[in-house]
Amino acid sequence: MLSLEDFRALEETAYLLRVPNNAKRLLESIAELEHGGGKARKLSE
Repeated sequence: MLSLEDFRALEETAYLLRVPNNAKRLLESIAELEHGGGKARKLSE
């Protein structure tokens, strides 16, 4: 059994990974972050 919040997160992940080019870009970005890449930024209010 999943909470509604977890189910919606799972649905969103599936949606984002459905398009091959989008999935490739997201997975490359995750790998980059795992290897120390990326920049810390402040969110605008």
